Amino acid sequence: MSELRKLIKRMGVWRKYIFLLLLRSPFDAFRTWLSANLMKSVFLCLETKLSGALFKLCIIYGLLCAVLFVYNGIIWTRYAAFSAKAEIELQKKMFGKMLSLPLKRIDHHFSGEWITRLNSDIQAAFTMMNGPLNIPHLAVAIINILLSCLLMLKSSVLFLAITWMFAIPQIVINDKIVLKAIPKLKEASQNTMAENTSAIKPLLTDADTILLYDAKELMMANCAKTSKRLMKINMKMHIRKAVGDAGMRLFGIGGYLVILLTGYRLIYDGTMAFSDIVYCFQVRGSILSGIFMLISCINNQKANSVCIKRINDTLEE
Repeated sequence: MSELRKLIKRMGVWRKYIFLLLLRSPFDAFRTWLSANLMKSVFLCLETKLSGALFKLCIIYGLLCAVLFVYNGIIWTRYAAFSAKAEIELQKKMFGKMLSLPLKRIDHHFSGEWITRLNSDIQAAFTMMNGPLNIPHLAVAIINILLSCLLMLKSSVLFLAITWMFAIPQIVINDKIVLKAIPKLKEASQNTMAENTSAIKPLLTDADTILLYDAKELMMANCAKTSKRLMKINMKMHIRKAVGDAGMRLFGIGGYLVILLTGYRLIYDGTMAFSDIVYCFQVRGSILSGIFMLISCINNQKANSVCIKRINDTLEE
């Protein structure tokens, strides 16, 4: 996060970026509140045989959802325009910096590495700034989790405790298996990609010379070697992410079954109404979706932070 903050401040768009994030953040929290209250109100009307009020409820909540939809569309339109303009400016600044470097400094790295920094690294930086499951959704997830916890705390402390009892192991497993390994694997992947690009480039630009010296098999073997190494590193990242996702799904289903059985017992004892149980299920789903989103955002942020560090290193030279 510190590398991203340094890059955004260097671009001079820090305040505008934070302002757009704050405007976008409350959307999911308000949508959670709307959907949970709508479901509770609908089942409450059915329980009390006030079916005549259903039409009015649907109209009111439909209009509120429409307002949220329009608001979200306006904010994302502004955000997309801001991101496109900032990406163009960063590419110009990065290209200008590379042109100003001495030849000795350029020759110190593979040509593929400079291409990677100018294209893949900048793309990763802006994916982190505005892409799905990155910084924007990280802010959304945090606010959504906090509001959902407050809503469930007001309705049932027991259900909130059960939800977090199954959510905490998900976070721990993800931290141990994914978060600690992803940055190193991502850095190794970027370096290997640069080597692979450098190995492929002569096949395209110096094909005649390679055929003249009968070096085709040697060059192809070198390309295959770097490609295979790149594939192995990427597979390690995918396997760790898959294990983390499997753990999230397993604990998510386990928590759902425990709350379902507990809710059945509370309804049977007359402690809670069915509409309250439905409300808690809606809020619990929002808490879990916020946690899943938060974990995915942190994983992607860890991976992309390596690329942002390379950009900052280049601009500081």
